[in-house]
Amino acid sequence: MKSSEILQKAYNINFTNLNILECGAGAAQETKDFCEKNNCYYIEAHYLEYEELKRLNYNVYHYALSNTNDTLCFTITSHGGNSSLCHSELHKQELTNCYNSTFTEVSVPGITYKNFIENVIKTKIDILILDVEGHECTILNTFFELDVSQLPKLICIECGYDWIQRKEILLKLGYNLDFYEFNNCYFSHSTFHCDKNVSQINAFNQSNPKFIWNNYVIYENEFA
Repeated sequence: MKSSEILQKAYNINFTNLNILECGAGAAQETKDFCEKNNCYYIEAHYLEYEELKRLNYNVYHYALSNTNDTLCFTITSHGGNSSLCHSELHKQELTNCYNSTFTEVSVPGITYKNFIENVIKTKIDILILDVEGHECTILNTFFELDVSQLPKLICIECGYDWIQRKEILLKLGYNLDFYEFNNCYFSHSTFHCDKNVSQINAFNQSNPKFIWNNYVIYENEFA
């Protein structure tokens, strides 16, 4: 199930005219259903995926979302959807041992979330979908520089090998962990008083008591 479908099942809000940002591996696969009625933006560091999204007329920007606006070294992997600024050792081992991945380094312009919303798109984001293969904590730590009003109202983030650290940062930023769904989790900010479909959220949690990847326990669902 795509994030767009999950969001609509879990949150009883009007999914029209929202500002939605998807950043990371496989951009535009999760939110393309929202494009017709919302303002969707995409940040893609992989130049081939960027060019494809551009060809398809997506509102895409060729940056690597990070903690700096300087040029960065981005590692492209031969196993699709796993390129990153910051592969963990566990992720590298998985890619090498399971997929015989090769790695190629390229230079990519970096951009901070604050710079992106203030100076590039010049609008705040309602929903952020973040899947950047291990660089999540670096990005999330920059959110402490934002005004509360600039924080995304809803966040869908992948649960990676450093999931405990990602969750801790989001909780400190004032987010409520609502539910898990396979390898993603969904947060709403405490200042965003949205109507939640509690029965559906409970169903998601009950269906996802634990997530194990490559023999490593990524999370144990405290709500299950």
